[in-house]
Amino acid sequence: MDTVIAAVQAYQGWELALALLAVCVGAALQSAVGFGFALVAAPVLLIIDARLVPVPITLAALLMTAGNFFANRAGADWRGLAWVGLGNIPGYALGALALSLLPLADMARLFGLLTLLMVAASLSHLHLTPIARWQLPMGAVSGFTGVTMAMNGPPVALVYQHASGPVIRGSLAVYFFLSNLVLLAIFAALGQLDGAAVGAGLLLMPGVLLGLWLGRPIAAWVDAGRTRRAVLWVSAVSALVVIYRYG
Repeated sequence: MDTVIAAVQAYQGWELALALLAVCVGAALQSAVGFGFALVAAPVLLIIDARLVPVPITLAALLMTAGNFFANRAGADWRGLAWVGLGNIPGYALGALALSLLPLADMARLFGLLTLLMVAASLSHLHLTPIARWQLPMGAVSGFTGVTMAMNGPPVALVYQHASGPVIRGSLAVYFFLSNLVLLAIFAALGQLDGAAVGAGLLLMPGVLLGLWLGRPIAAWVDAGRTRRAVLWVSAVSALVVIYRYG
């Protein structure tokens, strides 16, 4: 409780409201279409306070992915996820190395550039399919961006973007839940899972819960293609803002 109180006192009212709104929208979006939490929430949290990424947002995401995991695990592509997980291993290692060596501003700029690259890839004619040839390298990219900026979703979402809704939501729900557990273990090993980070993560969780409640009723009718396009545009604009601030 003391860590949460300290986290609340560290921010102004508008900052708290904006942070909770960002994670609420991100959680609702991911609950409805399978991905989008970090794409929406991470850039906003970086603008409010760079310390909210990657550890606090990963703690908040663990709660969200747990709910989505139990709701959607039946549609998961377990075989494909095994290839993605294998690709994660070198990505996690490189991400941990970068996190320990590079300044925060460099990581923020890298986050923005990687986001723009993912958006460009989705809008191009590159046709990624859920086979090992793509799952391994995109798993590595996902591991790297997950450790450095808590943004492990876009590479895997790209691989499954042409699959059916249940497969997308189920596969991504399982992947995000398991990968968040791994990321938190890495952060703990790096000494970054401290009281301040835990308090900030707990502070974000009411927004996550509200987002889960709002997202599930609209999952049956939401247009995944249109929503995906909107997420990409929001991601691109947010990435540009982050690059501008830390450039």
